[in-house]
Amino acid sequence: MKTVILIAFYNKKALGVRYLQTALENAGYRTIIVFFKDFNSKHPQPASERELQILKGEIERENPMLIGLSVMSSMYLDTVRSVTDMLAESFDIPTVAGGAFASMFPERVMNFGIDYVIRGDGEINICLLADAIKNNTDYENIPSLCFRRGGEIFKNEMGNILNSIDDYGLPTINSREARFIEHDKIIYGDPQLSTRSYEVIASRGCPFTCSYCCCNNLRKMLPRGIKGVRTRSVKSVIEELIEAKKQCGKLSFIHFYDEIFPNLPGWVDEFVEEYKKHINMPFTIWSHPKMVDEEVLRKLKSVGLTEVIMGIQSGSDRIRSDIFHRYETRDDIINSVNAIKDAKIFWCSFDFMLMHPFEETADLKDTYYLVKDFRSGFELQLHGLNFLPGTDICDMAVNSGKLTSDELEKIMYAPMNEQFDAYWHQNNSEENDLWYKMTFCLQFTCTKRAVTRCEADPVKHAKKINRLYSFAKRLEHARYFYKKGRIMLTNLLMRK
Repeated sequence: MKTVILIAFYNKKALGVRYLQTALENAGYRTIIVFFKDFNSKHPQPASERELQILKGEIERENPMLIGLSVMSSMYLDTVRSVTDMLAESFDIPTVAGGAFASMFPERVMNFGIDYVIRGDGEINICLLADAIKNNTDYENIPSLCFRRGGEIFKNEMGNILNSIDDYGLPTINSREARFIEHDKIIYGDPQLSTRSYEVIASRGCPFTCSYCCCNNLRKMLPRGIKGVRTRSVKSVIEELIEAKKQCGKLSFIHFYDEIFPNLPGWVDEFVEEYKKHINMPFTIWSHPKMVDEEVLRKLKSVGLTEVIMGIQSGSDRIRSDIFHRYETRDDIINSVNAIKDAKIFWCSFDFMLMHPFEETADLKDTYYLVKDFRSGFELQLHGLNFLPGTDICDMAVNSGKLTSDELEKIMYAPMNEQFDAYWHQNNSEENDLWYKMTFCLQFTCTKRAVTRCEADPVKHAKKINRLYSFAKRLEHARYFYKKGRIMLTNLLMRK
């Protein structure tokens, strides 16, 4: 039996790669996933020389016929490049890449020395490529495949992409021959098996057109007749979760990783019935201000919905509509927040992207006053704006004169540590920094009450605001443990 090695970067769960393993094994290939490095959003680390040598040793030992690399993001390309350089120096094994970034920029990825790129869904086409390599037959007509001929890169039309994503099967939950490489060590076995939270996607795609996200442009690449949002059947989702419960012995929480949790007619009602019957544990979902429905939330809460995460991104109407291409109104946002609270969901988290080149002090004030009107009992995720390749906001930054093309290129392809540092720590004026900190303080009743007295002149009250912010950060740390403890308790109670 021929062997294929798949490499997943900075993601021990890597759902896309797990779907590929299922497809390859069904096609008769022994498949090994190497989970290369762990994700750390605060202090990510590039691959060390020792880790590269460990990976090299595993490839030498297994002698695969094909190596696949999951290149989802531009934020860790320095590590991808380190791996591809090692592969080119040490082996003469065909390589193929897939994932969001590779799909949008196949030429850039292939210039790393990778032989092939598969754009879009790869389940069917990676098996066709593996067959062609094994049998030494022609591969140039495989849909979605990018390849070189005579020094030129050719990109085939995308195809073999299914509307019925149930037909791809379930992702491999226990990758029995998996390896996890991190901290200059290798651990054999699937690192997901010890997880307390399992990530599942019930759909592929997103209906919205946010300028900072690549989903909109990935959707445009799909062949005619393929839906922009494709939803799995409830039966398929529940089968996956039943298997996850069997394989992951410590499992106590489910995270639905859909861009927007499915809300098709009848889908939620069937899901509620089956989830209660077979799974019955706490779960979280992502939603959107235009998609929140209190009745739906109440149904989901009855079977374990514990947290709703919702992107709001800015309190400024100008930033939301003109810059981010999000067209919900302030009333839409307030109504959605109220609906989550009225449904008595235990936890609600709201994302905001602040302190970026498009934003002015007035926009930060608008965010502060929007959040000030939220009913108490919420979590804020405040972070910066990443300029990601393939997103509309990159062209907007250049066309508006906020950044030059060269400046944008340096930002988008900076080393990993620089990109993540910019994501969390934006340089800005003192006044803007104070409005940011005041917004953060609105999460807690005690700091909210104190910080509202500083609204008239934040600069005058800078020392007080900084003290309040430091205290709120400590409260955030304590709240994290309260949240996790409450969820664990909920899981125990639901099992009785």
